[in-house]
Order: sequence, then structure tokens, then C-alpha cells
Amino acid sequence: MKKIITCLAVVLCSISAFSQYYFNTYNPAGINPGGVNTDPEQPFGAAGVTAADGYTSIVANGTTTLSWSPVQTIPFSFNFDGVAVTQYKVSTSGVLTFTTTASTVPAHANATIPNAAIPDKSILIWGLQPISGNDGIITKTHGTAPNRQHWINFASYSAPGASASGQWTYWGIVLEEGSDNIFIADLRTYTTPLTLTLGIQVDATTAFQIATAPNTPSFVTNGGNASDPSDNVYYEFIQGLRPTEDIELSDVNVPAAVNASNPVTVSGTIVNKGSSNLTSFDIIWEDASGTANSQSYTANVAPLASYTFTHSTTWSPTLGQFSDIKVYSSNPNGVIDPNNTNDTLSARTFANSGTSISRNVLLEEFTTAPCQFCPDGAVVVEQILASNPAVIAVGEHACFGTDAMTIPEASTYCSAFGSGAPTACVDRVQFPGESSVAHGRGTWAANATSQAALATPVSVSLTGSYNSVNRSTTVNVSANFVDYAIPGDLRLTLFVVEDSVTGSGTGYNQSNAYNTQAGHPYAGAGNPIVGFVHKHVLRDVYPTNDAWGVANVIATNPAPNSTYDTSYTFTMSSAWKDNDISLVGFVSYFNVNTAQREVLNSVEVSLNNLMTTSISEINKDIKSLNVYPNPTADIANVVFDLSKAAPVSLIVRDIAGKEVMSNNLGVLNTGVQRITINAENLSNGIYFATVQIGTEFVTRKIAINK
Repeated sequence: MKKIITCLAVVLCSISAFSQYYFNTYNPAGINPGGVNTDPEQPFGAAGVTAADGYTSIVANGTTTLSWSPVQTIPFSFNFDGVAVTQYKVSTSGVLTFTTTASTVPAHANATIPNAAIPDKSILIWGLQPISGNDGIITKTHGTAPNRQHWINFASYSAPGASASGQWTYWGIVLEEGSDNIFIADLRTYTTPLTLTLGIQVDATTAFQIATAPNTPSFVTNGGNASDPSDNVYYEFIQGLRPTEDIELSDVNVPAAVNASNPVTVSGTIVNKGSSNLTSFDIIWEDASGTANSQSYTANVAPLASYTFTHSTTWSPTLGQFSDIKVYSSNPNGVIDPNNTNDTLSARTFANSGTSISRNVLLEEFTTAPCQFCPDGAVVVEQILASNPAVIAVGEHACFGTDAMTIPEASTYCSAFGSGAPTACVDRVQFPGESSVAHGRGTWAANATSQAALATPVSVSLTGSYNSVNRSTTVNVSANFVDYAIPGDLRLTLFVVEDSVTGSGTGYNQSNAYNTQAGHPYAGAGNPIVGFVHKHVLRDVYPTNDAWGVANVIATNPAPNSTYDTSYTFTMSSAWKDNDISLVGFVSYFNVNTAQREVLNSVEVSLNNLMTTSISEINKDIKSLNVYPNPTADIANVVFDLSKAAPVSLIVRDIAGKEVMSNNLGVLNTGVQRITINAENLSNGIYFATVQIGTEFVTRKIAINK
């Protein structure tokens, strides 16, 4: 779903008869202006960014003096205040000027504008200061002609007088080709008390600034670890007078995945960008067929206020495919919209059949022996495992130094998902309110519970063999899709995990901040804790050549009833206790954006109980399961074919996840089986029936309609 964009009013500090800009504030924006710049924001501007990334350094990292950059050339035609400009330079105090002959550099301490310290024809993020060796100014041009954007980024800057560590902020000034619009983007900030002047100064008597200037803070204060634009805020400066009528389509609310049997309701938000009240408008949507579906609305929307609409004509996407829809607004107050650049948005959704499997949740905890707060992380993990049987825990020894149990893959995961310990990834999802995929222990339990309640289109199975004499191990990881999955780079990964690892020395002795904290489970255990028992330690990852799983095994667009598997043969290390070894297999997405590498499902099997049942038998049992009649008013039958005797149980939950029925059927024999669900005492609505066959789970949706 697209992020909702709320437009707030801004104030003009002075108006000239010949110079005019008007403003729009996008807070929260959730995207960069126009969606053109999608580059990761971390750590651009740092030493690791090179020309190969497309960036040019115009003020070198480590330049902390008050100075101008060399003069730069704009890579396309651009007009400032209606007059063509071709070059600019930038100060280390946050001022870009097209008056390249200016010599005096504005001080880091900012003030209101117009101000004599600011050259004519300037754009301001005034009040920034570089303070350390990682701070610099870089540029890059994004997009393609005739719709390019030239970005000037202040990377890892800080506030005037800030200490040399522990504070940083990232901002951008954007020049847009064609429209001549100017944007100021608030990208990433960490513990930096900013008081900025954001605006444009035309000359000594004419300037336009944000209402909160000269004390505008950064609104992106979540720690700055979101390296994509999802938390960004930006300000738009447009030449001319605000038109009387101008309607902006700011949001389209369409789910990313839908059940193809349920038509989709198209809704969204418009914003009145005109200077008059908006009393009527039209919303039109069309899909690949090109048929326009129009609806007229009456309202009373004040200037810069928003209105939420719901379209009466529903949309039916195509099963098993991505489908695109274009939505546009028109006819504000019955006239032609003079600004068509903000009228149209597109959305994409993926349609499946609604068949699903219960989900196991993979909780990857970052922990190390030197980490003094990690004993409490260990306590939280065990509490989660005791209360939520759907959770599989893995301890990855990275993110706070290293220890004797650190492996390269754990460090790779830490670099991708966050920093610091104890933190954890829950199915590698970045949850709302969290600044990174790896997050603090206060929300592990709630996020694991929410993930466990989600259905998934794929089950994961492990089969194989283990020879305890020579420790030869063969493991087959299999993914069986019962429904369409959102297409992407899906991968299979195998973890080797050892429980209850102990050792001696600094690589194993656990630092303990809770030694003197009365009531804590590790109070009085010592600091460090000698002989600490490290749980669920990640020992190895397969495939050995890629921490992110084996590629090109699962199809990009897997179809229902398709199975994909891969096998690994290796010798288990003699240093590991085979009685404490478990194998964890999972299916996950791989994406350049590390916040989009979700684990779809996982399974854990003890090494000593490595399954010998064939994959084909397991998948046959799952595929055969059917529910009829569906919908039903009273009785529903769950029918499946067992290829061999297996323990079977049934749980029925309502749409909120509350268990309304359960039945442990014991071991059922080979052949066709039928379980009857009596729905007479259930209210109308949607329910989910989960059948466990041995170690596998399959879920079907049941509609009760009396």
C-alpha cells in the first residue's frame, strides 16, 4: 500500500510583487519527492561511497571548516524565480546559492530570513555543521530526462556546537527538471537537536520560509536506521501563485496481496491544493483493460485539508498475477485541474486463492559474550519459546563485538539488519515503529505473536539422514506451495544450530549487567558469568557460498501445488554435541532492500529425529486436504488422504485468532480420512481450520453463512 501523505500549511514570511513561491509540506511522506531517488540512505556520504555509486563528493569528508564548495554545474536546464540558472555552490552551514560570486560564508548559527548574511538566489537548510571525519556533501542526479532530479546531500552533518560523536543528520536539496520545483528532504537524524531555517531567499527583501523556521527540527528522529525513504519528510517549493483549484491524489489504499475471489475496494485520500474550498471532484480508476470507472463526490474541503474517498466500483485482479491499477482525480469544483502533475497514482496488488498454511516464526537473536545486557535477551527468548510454540529461536553471535561462537554469516546478518545487541529479527520483517529489521527485546514477543497469526502460502519440510559414527549428514530442504506467493527471488536456507553451548575464557564467559540487580534471573551469577549456557547457537549455514540461501531453485512465481527442494551433504563437526543439534530450514525473499527479505515459513527438526518420511508422501497428504461444503451453514467436512499412519489434530480459530474448537484425533491409519466440523454454534464469519499431520500443518479458510 502506498504511504499516506498529509499536506500541512506553510507560511510566507514576505511576498514580492514580482517573486513568488508557494509551499507544501509532506509529513509523513514515506517516499522521496516523486519517488525518483530510491537509493539506500546509509551510509551514503561515508567513506564507503565511491563514484561507482553515482555520487560525486563536492565537500570532502572531514572538512569541518566554514567554507563554500567549488562551483557546480546543474546537469539540466533549471529556472530559479523564473530566471535560468546554470551553476551553484554550497556552504558547510547548509546554504545553496546560485550567486556563485558570493564570498562571505553564512555562519553555522541560523536566523530568520530574509537575512543580510544570505546571498541572493539561495536555498536554505541553514543551521547545519560538519563536526567529524565522516561528514561531507555529495551530489547525484537521479532519473532520466526530461524528469531528472539533481540531489545535493548533507551526509552525517550535525548541529552547531554538537559533540564530535553520537549525533548526525542527513538532509537533501533537490532541483527538479521540467517543473523547476525545489525540494528540501529530511532523511535521517540521530539525537541531533536541530533548529533550522528551511526556505528560499530571492534577495535581501524577499524570502519564503517554513512556519517553524528558524527553529525547525528534524521530524525523522527514530534513530535514522531506516535506510529507505519510508520515514522521510520533505518540503516542496513551487514557483508562482497557488491556483484557485488544484486537487492532489495523495494516497491510494489497495492491499499488496488479496484473495482473488473477493473484489477489491479502491479507496484513498485527496488533498485540496487550491486556495478555494473544494466542493466537488471526480475519482476515476482503470486497470489493464483501460475501462474508466468514474465516480463523482461532493464535499467541503478547506485549502490544504484532506478528504478520504471510497469508490463504489470494485476491482477484480487476476489470480496468480500482479495487477496494476491507475487512479486519478479530476474536475475540482467542476473545472479543469490546472496542475495535472499530482493527479495520478498507480497501485499494484497480487491475487491468490486464499489457501494457506500455518506459520512458524523464525526469531534470530543477535547476542555475544561481551554484551552485558545480553543475559536479559536470553531470558526474553526463553519466555517467548515457553509461551509460543510457533517460534523457532536462533542465536547469532554478532552485533556487539565477536566471541568464540561468531561465524561469518552471523556478521553478515548483523550488517544487513541492524546494529547492537541484544536485538532480534522476527521473520526478518521491519515492523511499524521499528527503525530497523533487528529491534529491541521489548517488542519481540508481540511481533512474534503477530507473525504467528499470519497465514503463509508455503510449508517447509526437512528430511534426510544422519550417521552418528562418522557424523555424515544429508538434509533435504523442501518448500511446498499450496497457493500463489508474491513473485520474487525466493530462496531456501538451512541453519545448523547447537543448543546449550559452554566453554571457558573470554570467548564464552558472559558479561552480565544484572549481577547486582535483585530479582533478575542472573542476579548473583557473576560478572562475567563463567560457564554461561549459550542457547540456540548458530553453527553453520547452507549453502556455504551464500548466507542468503540457495538461489534459482524456487521459481520466481511459484504456482499452487508446486514443490521445490535442495539437498546438502556434509560432515557434522565433532566439536558439536549431536544430541543438542537441530536443523532449521526456511524460505525467504532476497531483495536489495534489506527490509524486504521476509521469511515466509520455517521448520526445526532435531538431528537425532531427522525425518525419513519421503518428501513426496508429506506433500501428497497436504495437497489432498479439502474442505466442503464451503461456505457452510452447519457441517463442514475436512477430507484428506494419508499415505501412512500419522498423528492428526484439528484446531479451528476465528478471524481474530481465538481458538473456538480443537480435536486431537490421535494416530490415524493410511487412507482417506474425514473430520467433521460442527458449525451450528459458530457465528457467521470467516474461520481458519488448521490440521496437523505429523509435524506438518495445513490451514484452510471456512466461511460460515447461515
